Parts: sequence; C-alpha cells; structure tokens
Amino acid sequence: MLFKRSKEKELKMTWELVKNDRKSLLIGTAHFFPYSFKSSIANCLQRARTVMFEGPLDQDSMARVVTCGMDAQSDYHIFDDLDAKTIDGITRKIAPNCRDKDKFLIFNFRKFSIENPVYEMVKGMKPWLAFFTIWSNFLQKNGWTYSVDLEGHATAAQLGKKIIFLETIEEQINVLENLSRDRILEFLRQVDRWPQQARDYASCYLDADLERLKSKGLRFPSRHPSVINHRDRIFYERMAGCLKQGDAVVFVGAPHVRGMSKLLLEDGYQIRGPRIPVEGRGRRAEG
Repeated sequence: MLFKRSKEKELKMTWELVKNDRKSLLIGTAHFFPYSFKSSIANCLQRARTVMFEGPLDQDSMARVVTCGMDAQSDYHIFDDLDAKTIDGITRKIAPNCRDKDKFLIFNFRKFSIENPVYEMVKGMKPWLAFFTIWSNFLQKNGWTYSVDLEGHATAAQLGKKIIFLETIEEQINVLENLSRDRILEFLRQVDRWPQQARDYASCYLDADLERLKSKGLRFPSRHPSVINHRDRIFYERMAGCLKQGDAVVFVGAPHVRGMSKLLLEDGYQIRGPRIPVEGRGRRAEG
C-alpha cells in the first residue's frame, strides 16, 4: 500500500482572488487522491454564490465518455504496443483489484471477464480509455479512493449552490480523443515508477507545492502544454463573468493553476495563497 488508512486532511491548494473589492476562490484539484478534504471544501463553499467545475460529473455524462472510448470493431489492443515486461508489471500492479470491479474509472460501469483480467478489462478500448482505466485501477488499489472534484461537487449540491461547468462533455471527450498515443505508451512503460510517483504527487499536493508538482514524476499524458495551455484560456474566459461578480469558487485541476494565475494577474487580480511558479521562477502569492 502506498498509504496507510486514509484520513481527512486540510486543503492547502486554494487561492483567494481579489479585484475591485470582490473576492473569489481558486481551488486546484486532484481527480484521485488518498485523503479526503471534505471539511476544508465545505468551509470554502459556505459563502459562495456560484461554484464552477471543469466539466459535468453526473453518471450519464461519464457513461458517454466511456461509450466514446470504446471501439469494439477494432482489432487493436493497447498491449499490442507494450513488451512482456511492461505487461507483466501492469498486471502485477492491478490484477487483484480488477476482478470484482464494476467500474474502473469514476465513469466506467462495464463489467469484464475475470479471465486474463487486465487484458480483458481494457479489450475494445481506445488507447486513452485503456490508459485511464489501468491508471485509476492502480490508484484505487493503493487507497486513492477520494476525488477533490467529486467531493466539491457533492458539497456544492448539498449546500444548494449554483453549479456551472466550464466545458461541455463533448469538449472534454475531444480532449481525450486527441491525447498522444506515444505519451500514453511512454507512461505505461514506466510502470515500475508509478508507486514513487504517486507518493511524490500526494506529498506535493498536500503542501500546495506547484513547483515540485510540475518537476516530480513522469510525463502524464494529459499534462502537455498543448492540452493545458489551450484549456487554461477557455476556462478563464468562461469563468470571468462569475469572478467579476465575486463570491465564486472555481475547481480546476492543479496543473491548470499556474497558467490560470498568469491570466488572472494580467487581468488585474491580486492572488493570495501558496507560492505560484511564474515563467520558471517561484512567485509568492500575497499573504
């Protein structure tokens, strides 16, 4: 196990945004994590009028993602491009965890045969869905059973807050469809490094250390400038109106915080919170 029994932690990955005496919050999320931040999130949302998330989190939308990630007519299998050592490493990392699962991502509701479990589990999947299915199984097996996004969404709904999604599910699917197969394969081939990477990521996230978060670990397929930078601007343009009104809380993946902060500063916002790296150097957000 990468961690002992999960316990609730304080969420430090938060920044106060101030402009014209209007205040909002930016929260960098982890889509999977070994600890809960339920109390911290509830505190962040108490005064919020509007709560924003990257995209829809309901089961119907997630099921659409899975449907688009399937290609049952194709003869291709992600294992076709992996050597025996890598396949064995992946199998050892997740096989005991995939036999009785009926969801392998937050949004995967299909059941698979228990024969040759890992191969069968991702059979008929496009590379990106196969990758996220394998990776999420690995994390779940090691106690990463929480999600900042899902905890935030559930809390916002319970508090009766207005919820806005910054992307449609179609836009999110398009991002997934365009992930590089080469980067996916490169990540899978480094399976022996996954445990240390997960530990490093959790440590950096708990400390809200964006500099270490970027420098540590492997080349995660979706953390490429062509993906991150383009979406940063889309997110910002769509959240700008709510930020202008104030009392908004925005949940975006932690890798987006650096680019988002640049756009916020350019637009005249003061940012108060943990240090944010800017153009290769660390910038201390105002206290």
